[in-house]
Amino acid sequence: MSNTSTVASVLAKDLAALGAKRCFGLLGTANFKISHGLVEAGVELISARHEGGAASMADAYAKATGELTLVSVHSGPGLTNAITGIGEAAKSRTPLLVLAGDVPTGNVKSNFYIEQADLVRSVGAVSERIYTPQSARGDLLRAVTRALHGRQTVVLSLPLDVQDAKLNGSNAPLELMPAPGRLQPNHDDVHRLVDVIVRAQRPLILAGRGAVLSDAEGALIELADRIGALLATSVCGHGLFAGYPWSLGISGGFSSPVADELISESDLIVGFGASFTQWTTKKGKLIAPGAIVAQIDIEAPKLGYQMPVQHALQGDAKASAEALLAELDRRGVTSAKPGRRNDRTRERIVSGDNHHAPYVDESSAQFIDPRTLSKTVDDILPKDRVVASDSGHFCGWVPRYLQVPNAKASCLSHSFQSVGLGLPSAIGLAVANPGKLAVLGAGDGGFMMSIADLETAIRLKLRMCILVYNDSSYAAEVHYFRRQNYSIDIVQFPETDFAAIARGYGARAATVRTLADLDPVKAWVGEGAPGVFLIDAKINPDLEADWHAEHFP
Repeated sequence: MSNTSTVASVLAKDLAALGAKRCFGLLGTANFKISHGLVEAGVELISARHEGGAASMADAYAKATGELTLVSVHSGPGLTNAITGIGEAAKSRTPLLVLAGDVPTGNVKSNFYIEQADLVRSVGAVSERIYTPQSARGDLLRAVTRALHGRQTVVLSLPLDVQDAKLNGSNAPLELMPAPGRLQPNHDDVHRLVDVIVRAQRPLILAGRGAVLSDAEGALIELADRIGALLATSVCGHGLFAGYPWSLGISGGFSSPVADELISESDLIVGFGASFTQWTTKKGKLIAPGAIVAQIDIEAPKLGYQMPVQHALQGDAKASAEALLAELDRRGVTSAKPGRRNDRTRERIVSGDNHHAPYVDESSAQFIDPRTLSKTVDDILPKDRVVASDSGHFCGWVPRYLQVPNAKASCLSHSFQSVGLGLPSAIGLAVANPGKLAVLGAGDGGFMMSIADLETAIRLKLRMCILVYNDSSYAAEVHYFRRQNYSIDIVQFPETDFAAIARGYGARAATVRTLADLDPVKAWVGEGAPGVFLIDAKINPDLEADWHAEHFP
């Protein structure tokens, strides 16, 4: 890199050299030049219709690929529009670099001026800044390092005057330091936990997002096989152990009836990269009296934060599983314990999972039961898929019934519990998995918030099936406040014809009130599921999800 170039141009080349392949953004004057430089450096720019959508696309893409993923936003409202998506990414500990254009240094009278650092820190993201032309490349390297090696969402403020400044002479390529090795658990902690493991009669391994990031699935299955444990995941670990016969699926609000039973019968629960939140434990109801809980996480502050645990190990999920196996080997515990792994338990798992457990179908000629709808759509769509979900009252039906082949094929944007992030998350997941069918579950309220980016999905020629659970309301508030005898008309709305709107954007669509109305979806799948198809499902507005009723009594 030589000659005289602007800081924006140099930093764009640096980002490409450091491995950035895609940038999601929406352009304004303050981020135009850095974005233009990225395109010239070979980075693909994917333009969203809203900055919040751009951030959520990047969040899902980064989770699926592990790449250095970029977001580019304008100063002022560009960053404030993106802040909810940034908050979701930050709470998910997604490695993400947000390039936030900023006003020229010191121009506090600009309409676009805000304290960017205070804003991004308020939602848990990391604030960085290019301070001067001379420090700019070092500032960039520090931001990238914190994002990738620290697993953090970093917002890098780019003042316009610094972007426009010239850098003279030759500059050596930036080099990212090697990633640190896996954090190994303390040997004494491992020894004490194995003491407990060998005594356990009904052990359970619970895997969360940390296990996904650690690529720990194989080691956890080996450990479970050795000690006769059943397996389950948190919502953020959904997709781990897919198809494994001793997996119970999700633990918590979205669990199956049999998962509730078998988890609550466990005398030892060992969590790997799982936070044991009130959602995962059903406010502690899934932890049996006298059961021992062990938590393994790379972040010490998370150990015992959500609930008391008897054993806490600071360590990487995969490294810790391997250390436990090594200690079992050292003690001569080399043959598999049967535990609860028998024909009776297997029969319980199959008959009590979400697809087989009985329920009363509450469909009518006007409305379809969302459970019946979800299971049927799952059967119709190809199994080689990726699945995203928005948040909202409906959201448990997506991971319960729309199956995924692995953890990287799932993106459940629930860390901030904001509605409206589902469609952009599905777009990011689809871009990360070219050619695969992306499936989105969304509520009508959240889809309304993000509908502008339906154009983005069509423009990018993605293969996508959008399932809108349409009950013409903010259903969580309807069910919760109706129980308290409040009038709920202020959270109910006239029926929206999403199928007509989708056709206006150029998608195919169907309005679904009965299972017979899904025939156009079957025909679309028979054609290879090309382009975007939207299912406007008129679901029963009086049916409250069991997980919602239980969590918000």
